[in-house]
Amino acid sequence: MKMTKKKIALGVAIIVAAWAMWSVLKPAPAEAAEITMNGSVNYRIGNDENASGKDILKAEDNGSSIGVSITDDLTDSIRGFAHVEVSVDTDDSGSNPFDSKLAYAGVEGSAGKVQAGRMDSVFKSAVTSKTDVFPEYGGGASQKLFSRDSHLVQYSTSLGGITFDSQIKVDGDTGKEGVDVFETAASMPIGGANIGVATVTPRAKLDVEGLSRLKTTSSNQVNVTSSSGVVTLDLASSQVFNLTTSEDVTQFTAQNIPSDCSSFTLKVTQGASGSPFHTVDFDDVRDNGGSALTVNWPGGGLVPALTPSTNGVDIYTYKTFDGGTTWYAFVVGQNFA
Repeated sequence: MKMTKKKIALGVAIIVAAWAMWSVLKPAPAEAAEITMNGSVNYRIGNDENASGKDILKAEDNGSSIGVSITDDLTDSIRGFAHVEVSVDTDDSGSNPFDSKLAYAGVEGSAGKVQAGRMDSVFKSAVTSKTDVFPEYGGGASQKLFSRDSHLVQYSTSLGGITFDSQIKVDGDTGKEGVDVFETAASMPIGGANIGVATVTPRAKLDVEGLSRLKTTSSNQVNVTSSSGVVTLDLASSQVFNLTTSEDVTQFTAQNIPSDCSSFTLKVTQGASGSPFHTVDFDDVRDNGGSALTVNWPGGGLVPALTPSTNGVDIYTYKTFDGGTTWYAFVVGQNFA
């Protein structure tokens, strides 16, 4: 049976709720679970620039929340725990000012602590939560830059005063088998300070989250040829391809298409010395399994034709926003001399 994310989330919620009810209502002589309510109202007044660059003085919610924590001694040496927390938008004038923030459960013993659910990343716990950059992105604010996620499993232990936290994400969104992301951190208090270091599995060889500034860049170019009318474009090797036709091209096969937004540019040189000139079907793009991908062209879907001129150069660009299912293609220019 296929388990969807909604079914899994519902199953976890039912298990946590059932455990909480049992912890509270279980008969004597066992002790009832300890239930603690927690939360905070976080409000800020800031003089921020709007979209037009004008300074605007504004008072607004900055990450208020409310939650409940449950702990229970399952055995003499093992403690069970759960935590559910929701963000509260105190400025919301609608009917639902709440939004999911944290929801996890686990067990803790002498060997360490294991928990699963929606949690803060261990990088945030070890590093960013200790650096309160007030006001928008302080430790109590609603973090947005991959500092909190779902489908997480975490193991924590302490050794020699150092706390080690390791976390994995398993949800299949990246197309990987097994673990999608691995993150680990180590932290320790020293006097009134705290030292924390962390690392995370990058989504690419260069993975920058946030603003970056580069003085100049260059792109790798790959020369491609056709075989039986088929041209293979490996997007793991380049996003700029040079093709000089030696026959009619009837199909392009795109390999290793990135899972999110990407593009590639194709420079095609007419290789025929005279009539009949070679033709290229720029509309037939397929994945590595042979499945046809949708290609949309401007002007109502008018598919361009390769320039019928010896050594004439055409340039085309294809862009996808959904991992290659749909491509938007356009002519950069034709018949360059």
